[in-house]
Amino acid sequence: MSIQVSEPAKVNAKDLLMVLIVTVSWGMNYPIMKYVVNSYPPSAFRAYTFIVGFISLGLYAYYKGISLAVISTERWPVFKLSMFNMVGWHLPMIYGVSMLNSGRAAIIGYTMPVWALLASALLYKEKINARSLISIFLAMTAALLLAWGSRQQWGNHPLGVGVMLVAAVIWGTGNAMMKNAKLALHGVALTFWALFIAFVFFFGITVAFETEQWAWPNLLQWLAILYGGVVTFAVSYVAWFHVARKLSAVSSGLSIMLVPVFGVTGGALVLGESVTTPDVSALILILIAMVVVLSPNIHVTQILKRKSET
Repeated sequence: MSIQVSEPAKVNAKDLLMVLIVTVSWGMNYPIMKYVVNSYPPSAFRAYTFIVGFISLGLYAYYKGISLAVISTERWPVFKLSMFNMVGWHLPMIYGVSMLNSGRAAIIGYTMPVWALLASALLYKEKINARSLISIFLAMTAALLLAWGSRQQWGNHPLGVGVMLVAAVIWGTGNAMMKNAKLALHGVALTFWALFIAFVFFFGITVAFETEQWAWPNLLQWLAILYGGVVTFAVSYVAWFHVARKLSAVSSGLSIMLVPVFGVTGGALVLGESVTTPDVSALILILIAMVVVLSPNIHVTQILKRKSET
């Protein structure tokens, strides 16, 4: 595994807007999920949100004239990407959230950039540059700070920690796969099929294990389902796949490291969960990590040359 300094992908205003959409919507999704799964079957809730998501995207694609057809050579890659980025991430995550404080569950889930980095190196032989290593270190330090600050809350749910970690590893691998996928398929179509495939799997799971818990959602649960389907999935996953396909696996992962901060804040506002000094410290570290990995690359020699010229 070698280390080099390479030029990162240029980030424009559209990319930053996409990151902002994903960060805020996914961060607030954690306390909303936690609220719902306390009183509603987790897989059934997710199945509902997937239905809303792929129907919303299908209508949007029809309105915009975007083809949802998948050529034969891309069907298997689309299926694999869907299994890792949607099914493999959401299945353990939805149950992990039910076991943990919502903000802390978000923290574990967003160790994803570490696993994306390792997956990229192991599966695709990508070189790891110094900028990525520094950013990963800062981001993981932030996660550890938050973990230490909430250690007493985790003591009764060791399984939840493990389940969320599995979710993060699967998603990190899927993120590396997404970056290295060479697909002609439109991002909206990719998201549509990923949501549809996830719905099929979650519907099967809820039929097999949750039929005795089925009930018609109440008003607040329906609002959460609509938020999850339209905002978290239909809008934010299109934005996320845009970011993941353009930036490196590490950069795209680190670009949304603010999600757990929004998760912690949202948990405090919606569920009354506490915000502590480690939360604020982690926010600062995550911001620094984002600046390091996404800012234009400036070599030390260039800095010295500019100083000598002045």
